[in-house]
Amino acid sequence: MPKNVTSWPAINAENRLQQLDFDPAVVLNKLDDDLTLSYVDGVLSLRQQDQSFQSLAIDFCSPQFLYRLKRAAHEQLVKACRIKNQSKIRLLDATAGLGRDAMILQTVGFKVTAYERHPLLAALIADALTRIPADREPFDLQIGDATTVFQSGDFDVIYLDPMFPDSKKSARVKKDMAILQQLHQHTSDDSHELFKAAWQASCQRLVVK
Repeated sequence: MPKNVTSWPAINAENRLQQLDFDPAVVLNKLDDDLTLSYVDGVLSLRQQDQSFQSLAIDFCSPQFLYRLKRAAHEQLVKACRIKNQSKIRLLDATAGLGRDAMILQTVGFKVTAYERHPLLAALIADALTRIPADREPFDLQIGDATTVFQSGDFDVIYLDPMFPDSKKSARVKKDMAILQQLHQHTSDDSHELFKAAWQASCQRLVVK
């Protein structure tokens, strides 16, 4: 018999969201009834209030991710985004997701601007960026639709990694991605329209993962 779980929309999260320049009402409005946004032990996280109590937080300082950063120059993503004989490449990550690709690219010398439309994910990224070491430069996080800047001419590279997990394959989705899948279940898959807009964008290179 499953335990009864009280549903709290937020635990210590409202003040943290304000500190990160988010409107708590806008962010919390995106929570499903079985999700809680909490700020505990200095970390903002999403938690499912079911038997699994699965949680999602973003950490750019975990041992696993730090290992990736040490080898970042060898990542296929980095090689795909480089432009020969050009440094300080201005890169637009149009679909930030969990922000990991943006951080990898920023670490190896790209000037990264990352857009995330979902306010809950954006808040988790913003919180994670405040916890990186002072000697590491954060990428520029923007909340909203990246297509509004596709024609600005401000970017040399546009990177797309649309994150719309397929509900038909939910059994194969990693446990730590379950909440991410839930966040996108009410979001329409406009990846084709996004690609078309990016294809017409004013940039030197388009990279699609």
